Amino acid sequence: MGDFVANLARWRYKLILFVSLVVLCINCIDPYTPNIGKFRSLLVVDALITDEDAPNYVKLSWTTRVEGEDKRAGDALVVISDDSGNSVTLTEKEKGEYWTDPATFRGEVGKSYTLSIVAANGEEYRSNSCLMYPVNEIDSLYYTYHEAVPKGYLDYYKGVNIYADTPAESASGYRRWTYDEWWKFRIPYPIRARHLNYGRVTEIEPKNQICWSHKPSMDINVDIPSGEHYLKHPILFLPSELSNRFQMQYHVEVKQLSISREEYGFWSSMKLLNETGGNIFDRQPYPLYGNVKNVNDPSRNAVGYFQVSSVSSKRIYITADDIDNLGLPKYYYECDPIFLTPEYYGYSLEDTRKTPALWNMFYGAIVSSGYSLYWYDTNTDGSLAGFRFVLSHCADCTLNGQLDPPDFWEDM
Repeated sequence: MGDFVANLARWRYKLILFVSLVVLCINCIDPYTPNIGKFRSLLVVDALITDEDAPNYVKLSWTTRVEGEDKRAGDALVVISDDSGNSVTLTEKEKGEYWTDPATFRGEVGKSYTLSIVAANGEEYRSNSCLMYPVNEIDSLYYTYHEAVPKGYLDYYKGVNIYADTPAESASGYRRWTYDEWWKFRIPYPIRARHLNYGRVTEIEPKNQICWSHKPSMDINVDIPSGEHYLKHPILFLPSELSNRFQMQYHVEVKQLSISREEYGFWSSMKLLNETGGNIFDRQPYPLYGNVKNVNDPSRNAVGYFQVSSVSSKRIYITADDIDNLGLPKYYYECDPIFLTPEYYGYSLEDTRKTPALWNMFYGAIVSSGYSLYWYDTNTDGSLAGFRFVLSHCADCTLNGQLDPPDFWEDM
């Protein structure tokens, strides 16, 4: 589920007030004229309640303009109640993160939910009552050959576009799309040697060669009633040569979430604010209020949104063979190995024989520059001739992934 990064207002006074926030003429979103002369820390709410058999979360933080400052809002009382008089108090698992137990709470289509928060400073917040609309099932998820200009690039690249097919009509008429990516990859230069000391090197069993990488969606992808009977919705474009996603096997799970007209307005406005790039709640020029209000002080309403959605999902795998069959270019690591000998530093092999500690100096100098030893060369007498290094991310897959696959993974 795409997480908000709850540091919304690391303020930047470089943008003048937007002409107006479009789509803010609807009930749950209040227009806001920023006071660019004064900073106030506001509560940021990232909350999502669904009908999935999974924990629901509420993440709280305070806005800050100090880079790296920990402003997670811990020790709050967080309660979700429905229109039948039931309520559940969420458990704080980590500072600022509050979760439900799926064994005792699960959202239901047709019910309305309200979020109540009492922050550690005593301030009280309450959301509007939000109805959980039903959602259509995703009929199919598939990919096709595609050429496009990826975000952040100037040229066209070849790759695949992933689409979801679903009935266009829905109960609310509005929906949001998210996706969750996993892929299996292999690094090209696994570490096969270890420097012990003073030029003594031993061969080791290669490790950390194959990993799984994970990336949740950060895009804002919403749609409105189209008048069509069927919807072929583009989810994401993946250029095959720009990442290692298709090196071995790729997986994506796509979720369709029912949303209200009010929530559609919030996401549309957030997308406008975020057009310059970055995370959906990162470095915005001014906060965008949603549907969580300060009970006693309207000037301190919360930033963010209490989301209530029914969810349908579908997943697919794409293998390296699938990419080959489409005639798409492959990804190649930019990992140029370097071979370092004493001569590189102005010494001779004879110098290292007289002063073996020189090898420690050579080794430490290159490792401190972000390289890893992956192999070595020897002279005819078996003595060390030089080190072979490569950038660390080319020698250890755990720097960009994990060694264990996710629970659902299947090798195709």
